[in-house]
Amino acid sequence: MPRREPPVLRVGSVFREGLAGFGREPTSLLVRSAYLMAVPTAVLLVSRAADNYWADLAVWLLGLALGGYAAWPLSRSALAVTSSGRHRRPSEDDWWVRDGFVRASVTFYFTVAVGTLLLFVPGIMVLMIYSLYPFLIIERKARGFEALALSSELTRGNRLRLLQLLLICLALFVPAAFLLYRSGTSPLGVIGMLVAGTPALAVGSVTWAAAYRTITRN
Repeated sequence: MPRREPPVLRVGSVFREGLAGFGREPTSLLVRSAYLMAVPTAVLLVSRAADNYWADLAVWLLGLALGGYAAWPLSRSALAVTSSGRHRRPSEDDWWVRDGFVRASVTFYFTVAVGTLLLFVPGIMVLMIYSLYPFLIIERKARGFEALALSSELTRGNRLRLLQLLLICLALFVPAAFLLYRSGTSPLGVIGMLVAGTPALAVGSVTWAAAYRTITRN
């Protein structure tokens, strides 16, 4: 049987779906986004206070693990607001897959970070290829590395469009990045990043869930 080609993403349409999804449950999404944004905020504040290479390294590694746990409720909520019709909302009794989600998240974050540090393009490509893994773990109960492999398969043919979508989502973070840059990573600027970045993260997460829904739509 020939392999079914994935639907072609329409970037503008997916982004509008993301905005509409955010509008359905803004409070819940903002709270969960703030929870996730608190991780890099805390890492930056502690790293700045420690001013030591090994302490910095330990804090950033700890942040990778905490980021996985913090991303879990946001990913579930983002997928839920894009779920309708035959697509069921994520059940409330699926917390047993959380640890696999965290392991996959740590692997994903670390790989993207290393790829970006070595050369920007590999980091971006890893992001495009594996970025659907959260929803595959939540909805299909895929194991950590299995979810990464499935994401690689699902994104084939749409990676350049996902890149366009990523650029749109990154544009939402410009105010947060500006506040952080202008402050020289001062505590006030880091807190400003948290405040400005939270709604951007909420919209971006739902937009990515909408992209997943489009790609997996039969």
